[in-house]
Amino acid sequence: MSVAVDGREAAKRYWQDAFTGLATRERAFPAARRADGAQAAGAPMEYVEYVEYALTLGSRRAARLTAAAERWGVAPDTLADGVWAVALALRSGRDDVVFGHVTAGGEAVPLRVRLPAGRPVSAWLRELSAQRREARRHLGVGPEDIRRWAVGGDGELFDSIVSSEPADGPGTPVALRVRGDAAPRFVVEAVPEALSATAAAELLDVLDRATQRLAADPEPLLGDLIAAASGVLPLAATGGVRPGAGADALMSAGTREALLDTVCRDDDEGDTFVPVQEMFAAAVRQWPDAIAVEAPDGELTFADLDVRARRLAARLESRGAGAETAVAVLTERTGELVAAVLGIWAAGAAFLLVDPGEPERRTQQKLALAGVRLVVADAAHQEAAARLGPPVVAVTDDTEPGEVPAYARPLPRQLAYAVFTSGSTGNPKGVLIDHLGLAEHVHTQLAPVYRRVSPDGSGLRVGGAAPVTFDSFIDQMLPMITLGHRLVLFDEMQRRDPGSFLTRAPGTELDVVDCAPSQLVLLVEFGLLQTPLKLLVFGGEKPGAQLWDTLRQARVHAVSVYGATECSIGSVEADVHRDARVCLGRPAGSGTVYVLSPEQKLLPPGLVGEIYLGGPGVGRGYAGDPAHTARAFLPDPFSNRPGARMYRTGDLGRVAPDGRLVFLGRVDDQLKISGYRIEPAEIEAALDAVTGVRRSAVLPVRSASADRLVGFVECAEDFDAERATAELAARLPSYMVPKRLIPVDTLPLTPNGKVDRKQLARGVEPHE
Repeated sequence: MSVAVDGREAAKRYWQDAFTGLATRERAFPAARRADGAQAAGAPMEYVEYVEYALTLGSRRAARLTAAAERWGVAPDTLADGVWAVALALRSGRDDVVFGHVTAGGEAVPLRVRLPAGRPVSAWLRELSAQRREARRHLGVGPEDIRRWAVGGDGELFDSIVSSEPADGPGTPVALRVRGDAAPRFVVEAVPEALSATAAAELLDVLDRATQRLAADPEPLLGDLIAAASGVLPLAATGGVRPGAGADALMSAGTREALLDTVCRDDDEGDTFVPVQEMFAAAVRQWPDAIAVEAPDGELTFADLDVRARRLAARLESRGAGAETAVAVLTERTGELVAAVLGIWAAGAAFLLVDPGEPERRTQQKLALAGVRLVVADAAHQEAAARLGPPVVAVTDDTEPGEVPAYARPLPRQLAYAVFTSGSTGNPKGVLIDHLGLAEHVHTQLAPVYRRVSPDGSGLRVGGAAPVTFDSFIDQMLPMITLGHRLVLFDEMQRRDPGSFLTRAPGTELDVVDCAPSQLVLLVEFGLLQTPLKLLVFGGEKPGAQLWDTLRQARVHAVSVYGATECSIGSVEADVHRDARVCLGRPAGSGTVYVLSPEQKLLPPGLVGEIYLGGPGVGRGYAGDPAHTARAFLPDPFSNRPGARMYRTGDLGRVAPDGRLVFLGRVDDQLKISGYRIEPAEIEAALDAVTGVRRSAVLPVRSASADRLVGFVECAEDFDAERATAELAARLPSYMVPKRLIPVDTLPLTPNGKVDRKQLARGVEPHE
């Protein structure tokens, strides 16, 4: 059918406007091929082979749906469009979906449907009906024109349709057809390659729950409908538009509270505050002669460690250490390191662990940001400690001690430790954690996990192999300090050697291993699961499905932990044997987790948003950086605790139908490499300062064994990659130095002027 020029121009403007700003063109279903092998393109096409999956609604539900449609002023087939839009939203996690509606004449009307969760369903359906009528007015051009104007490239405009019309095949990889009158059925027709039987069953479940909710009273907000269709909440808990829905809420009050109570929080908060110092003192009283620390330089009993810690505390107090005093620790990975931590806590001060192998300039930067007043050092690092600036106190002193103080009892919000992460501003970020958050972590998260494998509460050998500058190392010390287990410390060489974990003498094998998934893959390959291991804790990066399945088949108790350094180590955990699919899990202990919109509104389960963490474990903020603290640590509007705050992780996720949190990527460019949290901007700032570099970009390149960092540099012709790497090594820790630097004439840019990292990544072979 031909149209006048002005009509054609109007149609072009309409379809361009209708699809402007579409966040992604990813299809909801995998691309399928036609029977002749040609790739589908342009307008919807006939597929020869498809399977039907049916849902019978029943006459009573059908009658209630018809009555609801009449009450809301829409046709019944608009309800079908609506529930299909909800199903696509839950399948993709997006609140902006595209599908086709087939008219009585057989034409497919492309519909881009937005799902504003806070709208009443009736208003949304009327808008959808009006949108469909307006779209039909602009069908007087060819489908190829519409596709070109809408998406501007090759490929289908949509990959599913909704229709009440009979057809020989779905015409797209997937179709929803409404059949019958007295006992209507929803029939999903799908090309087998596009929709598995399991996925089809899940899709029918969504349609079933959505239609049940539409047929029930009271009328829901769209967010209530999405929540009901997701299966996360019982239908009866999904509220309605009238009872207490705030003007800025995406769900009614009932749905919102049900989601907060069942998914976002565990509420296992400790009744009383017991600081870690008191937990250690109790362990000393109960097991004075038991081995507390096993290290390359020997063993220390709980009584030995106690004496060393309190003697150090006396010396620190004499130098002015006390509440809110930051004290750095510079030692080898020996029992003296643990004695230093406990001695600092015994004096009421807070510690900052320093890596002896880190560039001195970076260490000085950390000490300045954290306001370090004293440095505790072992004999091997006295000179290095003296160069850092603050006065130095020896871990051990052979002189006769005076009165040895009891452990100071800190206030709940008193500083416990500082730990640094990579920073997006080009400088490291110092996270400040208080004693309440630390104690809550032990009481409500750490202790319950260890009790599952050690009901008696002590005696497990816990591997201490994490870098000392990471909060994961603190988490490896805590079972000994607070629960009476044994810390097995590895030195720098041992902690990188799988044999340290695997080839131990009978009776001395590790009971607990805590590491990043990338390291765990290697350990499993070397036979870790064949050792008498009892507990495996992993986190810091997303595990692969193959590793998850391997651990599910093993006898060891395996726990995945998700959290942030800013929130006292861990906030969410998953039990591998309980959770069949890779996930982050549920809130652990007193931690809370929210998936929020860009406007920081609580999203219905199933939709993708940014993950925020709350609870008493949320830290103070970043040392010496109030602006960054204000951006990342925000008031928690969902908590009943006065002054509660939540931390903005920058991670993307959504709540799966089983109520578990699923990780889906990052809002920003932050990376996780072998468990190390890295801000590319910090590396790029250091690289830009290297002689001969004009501009740089750093990104991870995935290989079969692990991810690694690669740097791309706009540079002078005489650029020396080896010299540049040496300069970086003097500024950054080894894990932040790119494994390879690649000179380029010009860094490629995206249309909006940003570095095109995808194009750069395509230029590097994964095996390089």
